[in-house]
Amino acid sequence: MKTHFKLLIVAFILCSTNSNAQSVEGKLALKGLSRSNTIKQKTPVDLFKAFKEGIYTINFNFKTTNVKSDQIILFDMKTTVKHNGKTISETSRGGWPWIPGDMFVPIEAFDAIPAIQKLAEKGLPISIPGDIKSGNYEIIFQIIPSEGQKIKGGISPATMQFTINK
Repeated sequence: MKTHFKLLIVAFILCSTNSNAQSVEGKLALKGLSRSNTIKQKTPVDLFKAFKEGIYTINFNFKTTNVKSDQIILFDMKTTVKHNGKTISETSRGGWPWIPGDMFVPIEAFDAIPAIQKLAEKGLPISIPGDIKSGNYEIIFQIIPSEGQKIKGGISPATMQFTINK
Protein backbone atom coordinates (compact mmCIF):
# COMPACT_ATOMS: atom_id res chain seq x y z
CA MET A 1 0.00 0.00 0.00
CA LYS A 2 2.80 2.41 0.88
CA THR A 3 4.51 1.69 -2.44
CA HIS A 4 1.32 2.47 -4.38
CA PHE A 5 0.87 5.68 -2.41
CA LYS A 6 4.46 6.77 -3.13
CA LEU A 7 4.02 5.99 -6.83
CA LEU A 8 0.80 8.01 -6.88
CA ILE A 9 2.55 10.99 -5.28
CA VAL A 10 5.47 10.79 -7.73
CA ALA A 11 3.05 10.58 -10.68
CA PHE A 12 1.09 13.57 -9.35
CA ILE A 13 4.28 15.64 -8.97
CA LEU A 14 5.45 14.76 -12.49
CA CYS A 15 2.07 15.62 -14.00
CA SER A 16 1.76 18.90 -12.13
CA THR A 17 5.32 19.90 -13.04
CA ASN A 18 4.66 19.11 -16.69
CA SER A 19 1.35 20.98 -16.77
CA ASN A 20 2.95 24.08 -15.23
CA ALA A 21 5.96 24.06 -17.56
CA GLN A 22 6.61 27.24 -19.47
CA SER A 23 6.06 26.79 -23.17
CA VAL A 24 6.18 28.81 -26.35
CA GLU A 25 4.50 28.25 -29.72
CA GLY A 26 4.72 30.35 -32.81
CA LYS A 27 5.95 30.81 -36.34
CA LEU A 28 8.04 32.95 -38.61
CA ALA A 29 6.54 34.07 -41.89
CA LEU A 30 8.32 35.57 -44.87
CA LYS A 31 6.22 37.80 -47.10
CA GLY A 32 6.81 39.40 -50.48
CA LEU A 33 8.55 36.67 -52.45
CA SER A 34 6.96 35.94 -55.82
CA ARG A 35 5.60 32.51 -56.67
CA SER A 36 8.31 32.08 -59.29
CA ASN A 37 10.95 32.41 -56.56
CA THR A 38 12.93 34.89 -58.60
CA ILE A 39 14.09 38.20 -57.22
CA LYS A 40 14.95 41.43 -59.01
CA GLN A 41 17.80 42.36 -56.69
CA LYS A 42 21.22 41.65 -58.21
CA THR A 43 23.51 42.76 -55.36
CA PRO A 44 23.51 42.01 -51.62
CA VAL A 45 22.98 45.71 -50.86
CA ASP A 46 19.90 45.76 -53.13
CA LEU A 47 18.53 42.71 -51.31
CA PHE A 48 19.18 44.42 -47.98
CA LYS A 49 17.36 47.55 -49.20
CA ALA A 50 14.41 45.42 -50.36
CA PHE A 51 13.99 44.18 -46.79
CA LYS A 52 14.41 47.71 -45.39
CA GLU A 53 11.81 49.09 -47.85
CA GLY A 54 9.29 46.38 -46.95
CA ILE A 55 9.36 44.50 -50.27
CA TYR A 56 10.22 41.41 -48.21
CA THR A 57 9.26 41.16 -44.56
CA ILE A 58 9.87 38.70 -41.78
CA ASN A 59 7.02 38.46 -39.32
CA PHE A 60 7.19 36.69 -35.98
CA ASN A 61 4.23 35.55 -33.93
CA PHE A 62 4.33 33.58 -30.74
CA LYS A 63 2.29 32.88 -27.66
CA THR A 64 3.28 31.48 -24.30
CA THR A 65 1.79 29.24 -21.69
CA ASN A 66 2.51 29.67 -17.98
CA VAL A 67 4.70 32.71 -18.60
CA LYS A 68 4.00 36.13 -17.05
CA SER A 69 2.47 38.51 -19.58
CA ASP A 70 5.26 41.03 -19.03
CA GLN A 71 8.10 38.51 -19.17
CA ILE A 72 10.72 38.81 -21.90
CA ILE A 73 11.71 35.57 -23.62
CA LEU A 74 15.24 35.31 -25.00
CA PHE A 75 15.69 33.67 -28.38
CA ASP A 76 18.64 32.70 -30.55
CA MET A 77 18.40 33.83 -34.16
CA LYS A 78 19.77 31.05 -36.37
CA THR A 79 20.46 31.53 -40.08
CA THR A 80 21.38 28.86 -42.60
CA VAL A 81 22.25 29.95 -46.14
CA LYS A 82 22.57 27.42 -48.97
CA HIS A 83 23.79 28.07 -52.50
CA ASN A 84 23.02 25.35 -55.08
CA GLY A 85 22.25 22.93 -52.24
CA LYS A 86 25.54 23.48 -50.42
CA THR A 87 25.52 25.18 -47.01
CA ILE A 88 27.70 28.30 -47.28
CA SER A 89 26.89 29.75 -43.86
CA GLU A 90 25.30 28.63 -40.62
CA THR A 91 25.28 31.15 -37.78
CA SER A 92 23.46 31.83 -34.55
CA ARG A 93 23.07 35.04 -32.57
CA GLY A 94 22.07 34.51 -28.97
CA GLY A 95 19.91 36.33 -26.49
CA TRP A 96 17.48 38.42 -28.55
CA PRO A 97 14.60 39.63 -26.34
CA TRP A 98 11.01 39.28 -27.55
CA ILE A 99 7.60 39.51 -25.92
CA PRO A 100 4.58 37.42 -26.96
CA GLY A 101 2.45 38.65 -29.86
CA ASP A 102 2.84 39.73 -33.48
CA MET A 103 5.92 41.63 -34.53
CA PHE A 104 8.21 42.53 -37.39
CA VAL A 105 11.77 41.13 -37.39
CA PRO A 106 14.46 43.20 -39.13
CA ILE A 107 16.75 41.40 -41.55
CA GLU A 108 19.67 42.50 -39.35
CA ALA A 109 18.56 39.94 -36.75
CA PHE A 110 19.77 37.24 -39.12
CA ASP A 111 23.07 36.75 -40.94
CA ALA A 112 21.68 36.13 -44.44
CA ILE A 113 22.92 39.31 -46.10
CA PRO A 114 26.52 39.01 -44.76
CA ALA A 115 26.68 35.39 -45.98
CA ILE A 116 25.48 36.34 -49.47
CA GLN A 117 27.86 39.34 -49.46
CA LYS A 118 30.85 37.12 -48.61
CA LEU A 119 29.96 34.72 -51.43
CA ALA A 120 29.55 37.63 -53.88
CA GLU A 121 32.93 39.13 -52.98
CA LYS A 122 35.00 35.95 -53.26
CA GLY A 123 37.96 36.78 -55.45
CA LEU A 124 37.09 40.49 -55.80
CA PRO A 125 39.06 43.38 -54.36
CA ILE A 126 37.43 44.76 -51.19
CA SER A 127 36.45 48.03 -52.87
CA ILE A 128 34.42 46.33 -55.63
CA PRO A 129 30.95 45.20 -54.60
CA GLY A 130 29.99 41.93 -56.25
CA ASP A 131 26.72 40.80 -57.72
CA ILE A 132 24.85 37.99 -56.06
CA LYS A 133 26.23 34.80 -57.61
CA SER A 134 23.85 33.08 -59.99
CA GLY A 135 22.22 29.90 -58.79
CA ASN A 136 19.62 28.62 -56.37
CA TYR A 137 19.50 29.99 -52.84
CA GLU A 138 17.77 28.75 -49.73
CA ILE A 139 17.81 30.80 -46.55
CA ILE A 140 16.39 29.21 -43.42
CA PHE A 141 15.44 31.64 -40.66
CA GLN A 142 14.97 30.09 -37.21
CA ILE A 143 14.15 31.55 -33.79
CA ILE A 144 14.96 29.14 -30.97
CA PRO A 145 14.37 29.75 -27.24
CA SER A 146 17.77 30.41 -25.64
CA GLU A 147 19.19 27.73 -23.36
CA GLY A 148 18.72 28.01 -19.62
CA GLN A 149 15.16 29.36 -19.72
CA LYS A 150 13.46 25.99 -19.20
CA ILE A 151 10.96 26.76 -21.96
CA LYS A 152 9.46 23.99 -24.02
CA GLY A 153 8.00 24.20 -27.49
CA GLY A 154 9.29 26.02 -30.50
CA ILE A 155 8.84 28.39 -33.37
CA SER A 156 8.23 27.16 -36.92
CA PRO A 157 11.05 28.42 -39.17
CA ALA A 158 10.68 30.42 -42.38
CA THR A 159 12.45 29.55 -45.61
CA MET A 160 13.28 31.91 -48.46
CA GLN A 161 14.10 30.19 -51.72
CA PHE A 162 15.05 32.13 -54.81
CA THR A 163 16.99 31.85 -58.03
CA ILE A 164 19.42 34.32 -59.54
CA ASN A 165 19.79 34.00 -63.31
CA LYS A 166 22.31 35.99 -65.29
